[in-house]
Amino acid sequence: MELKYDISKFIAASKMSSKVRVLVEGKDDRGHILNLLRILAPKARLKVDIAVDILGDCKLTSSNNRAKIEKIHGHCKGDESYRRLFFLCDREFRNFVINGLVEDKSVDHEVDGNMSWTLGHSIENYFLSPNMLSEGFLFLSGSGSKRQALNLFCSVFEDSLKKIAAVTLAAKVLECANYPANLIRWDDISIEGEVVKFGLEKKHPENPFMKNFILKYEELLSVAELTNTATCERFCRGHTAVVMLQRLFAACLYFVAKNNDEEMARYDANLFNNVPESSISNALSEAWIRRVQEGLAHYPRPLVDLVVAVA
Repeated sequence: MELKYDISKFIAASKMSSKVRVLVEGKDDRGHILNLLRILAPKARLKVDIAVDILGDCKLTSSNNRAKIEKIHGHCKGDESYRRLFFLCDREFRNFVINGLVEDKSVDHEVDGNMSWTLGHSIENYFLSPNMLSEGFLFLSGSGSKRQALNLFCSVFEDSLKKIAAVTLAAKVLECANYPANLIRWDDISIEGEVVKFGLEKKHPENPFMKNFILKYEELLSVAELTNTATCERFCRGHTAVVMLQRLFAACLYFVAKNNDEEMARYDANLFNNVPESSISNALSEAWIRRVQEGLAHYPRPLVDLVVAVA
């Protein structure tokens, strides 16, 4: 794909634009933020740009979308010519301290001029509540057992979030952010009471890297278990959490129905397991925006307030 701008051309185009411009990291971020702003800042003439479309100008910015945004922000910061240009970056591990447990040193969204950071690791972290997940999953499943499955899902949600935090910690230490969420299927997962096992030990045990990942995950489980749920909700890598929670709900569909009709239970679980991640994310985003309108969910309020002020 041909990139639309390099950094200098993007800065020049933003300066000349009559629209409110918001620069975010990726394509999924653009959709979520554009939909949110169209509800909360309906008067704004908007253009949401993505850093993926911008060509970096150094080794760091050529491979890091957040670094592109931070560099552009640094150039435009405090300049009245760019008062209609705003930025939103993934927080990632910013202001989290790991020392026996994970501590969140940010009380609210971090802001620097026209730059805001997400409250949690990424935009998807805004979706990580049982209510929003339940609404999205109900919409995407046609199973006759889906409400019983949601009851089971909600009962193990807190434990699963801590396990996903441990996965995030292990991936951080081993510098493998995408690992191993996409490897896990629903039939790797077991549920005993209110305890979830994601079945990492079933995944390529002969693979030295996977073996090392499992050891690191097990070592860090105690750190996640000592961390409060709200912090785990913010700390988890959002993409990893959405994928693993999708697999967990598929497992719940199977476990609640298998004694009545094992074949149908397996069919429902497989069907939900295979829902595209984009469909999951879009459904959760709609649930999120609805709850934001009702005053029941966090969202990047500083960014929205800034856009509303210049609209």
